[in-house]
Amino acid sequence: MRQAIGVDIGGGSIRVSLFDENGSELDSHHTKTPEHLDNDSFLEVLVESIRPLVKNIIGIGVGSPGPLNNETGVMLTSANMAGLKNLPIKSVLQKEFSLPVFYENDANCAALGEAIFGTYKNTESQLILTLGTGIGGGFVKQGKLYTGYLGNGIEIGHTTSVIGGALCGCGVHGCVESYFSTKGFLNRYFEKTNTKLPNAEAFFSLVRSNDSESKSILEFGTKALAHAVRNAIQLLNPEAVIFVGGITKSYDLFGALLEKEIRSTIFSVLNDRLLLGPGGNISGTLGAASLVFVKEKN
Repeated sequence: MRQAIGVDIGGGSIRVSLFDENGSELDSHHTKTPEHLDNDSFLEVLVESIRPLVKNIIGIGVGSPGPLNNETGVMLTSANMAGLKNLPIKSVLQKEFSLPVFYENDANCAALGEAIFGTYKNTESQLILTLGTGIGGGFVKQGKLYTGYLGNGIEIGHTTSVIGGALCGCGVHGCVESYFSTKGFLNRYFEKTNTKLPNAEAFFSLVRSNDSESKSILEFGTKALAHAVRNAIQLLNPEAVIFVGGITKSYDLFGALLEKEIRSTIFSVLNDRLLLGPGGNISGTLGAASLVFVKEKN
């Protein structure tokens, strides 16, 4: 049975998994990335993270934050990894391992993985949102991944939810991920309390303990996200909207409000058959590996 490696590059770590073509994970590990990065040091960490799993595989799929060029395989910049610019991911991995390498935006990878292997795999079209360090989006229709020009479509995290709002890492004010994402939650909490939280887990722990400031931030962020999703639904009319990523571990704290806000603002004709909810959390690496299986099959 064919096997492929999927690589999910996040804001703080690199996750690498080995899959067979049925979507079964055979091996995996993750490596934390240094806080201060440059191209050379990051590529060295990336190569050494992949090397232990390179055995009897047909290719390597890689997903990372954008913007990127999926034709040349270059990460242009990243709002959440500021030290990296014009990073030649595809060419470096092809040279190092002498294997086919396929590279897409991480949210596009998540979308493809969910469309092929996920809970809603039998639906006609899927809009997938990755909720983590930032927010990404991907759209699959009839088994085909829509990536936009050079792979930078469906960047829902950088659509505007609050006119003149908080400054986003991309340099624009009011992006939805400034209000609903790990960085968004931590930055908004610091603004309100002058207290730095270490991670999303600490933030959601405060929410669970009924802390008023964190609850207010989460409620506002959830409504901001709902409006961004509403806009995407009105444009794309997907059969399913699926939320994946680390923040969905706390879906019980915001999911009901999110779904209510979305369903109460979209056209009723779109609501009738819309499926809405969390997906799996292996979507990043499995989606990246799916790039290999789909591309090599075609």
